[in-house]
Amino acid sequence: MKTLFIGAYGFGNLGDELVLKEAIEAFPSDKVWVRTVSKKFTGRFIKCDGFLDWEPAHPDKNFKLNFDRVVIGGGGIINGPPGRDYMQWIVAAQNSGCETHIHNVGASGSNDSWWISPEIRNAFENLTSFSVRDVDSLDKMRRWGIKRDISLTNFPETNLLKDLSLTHLLPEGKLLGISIVNDNAFFKAINVSKEKINEILSDYKGMKIVPIISTVHLFAEQENDILGFKRFADMFLQDFEIVFQETLDKEWWYENMSPEKLKGIISKCEVLISRRKHNCVHGISSGVKTIGISRTEDNGVQSVFDSLLDILPPGSKSVRISE
Repeated sequence: MKTLFIGAYGFGNLGDELVLKEAIEAFPSDKVWVRTVSKKFTGRFIKCDGFLDWEPAHPDKNFKLNFDRVVIGGGGIINGPPGRDYMQWIVAAQNSGCETHIHNVGASGSNDSWWISPEIRNAFENLTSFSVRDVDSLDKMRRWGIKRDISLTNFPETNLLKDLSLTHLLPEGKLLGISIVNDNAFFKAINVSKEKINEILSDYKGMKIVPIISTVHLFAEQENDILGFKRFADMFLQDFEIVFQETLDKEWWYENMSPEKLKGIISKCEVLISRRKHNCVHGISSGVKTIGISRTEDNGVQSVFDSLLDILPPGSKSVRISE
């Protein structure tokens, strides 16, 4: 079985490379090919037989694909323009006679279904299998009129093994992990909710801060967690000691960090405060008290807590802030 895996791979988001690893395990293949925007980045984390060029962004329906199976493998990508573009690959795959699967995806974002053309709707119905990662995504699919069977995975990435090889860089003592995005809408909500954020942090005075950097996007500054952490630190962390500062160096991060090593670092924290969904997944699955922070308009982080309710460590919670 020769399988092509497609998703938001190679952009500098360890969460997306994590879901690729899980998808490859979920769909054993004789030959594994991956479509990625950066062969160098994705190639650090997986073994495969070949890479497919990123372009075209959304192929024509008659674009020929020489694979037995095509899998959209995870990530919050089935919505809006990205959903349209990825589904065009499914349309082309089905027209090429490939078996097609959508696995462990999210549908974060707008409730608007404008992007689902009759051709894409038909492609959804003709999938060999279809699974989403959370109930919010399942509800969206139903509201959009996708009638076929859809299974719920509940973030199987919880099973990722951790790599502790970087934890020697952490000091002794209690550690508070902080994972923040560099999104302006999020910081607008943060500015309005300063009192709430300070109240949360006041419970952890004296802990050393570990920056948890899971995304340093190749193109988008709003997806650069190093910049997001620094903005947050300037606002709230003046009285804390920040450790593991190697991870705030872009070159070091690209050379050293992986999904497994990131989970290893998180597992050594006493508490994790995170805006990143997959860092919440790492914290919860490692038994770390995890506090998710997100805007009320964004259900992504909340969906992790809802999906992993049965294994939430004591004291874990999702905190919603609004503009």
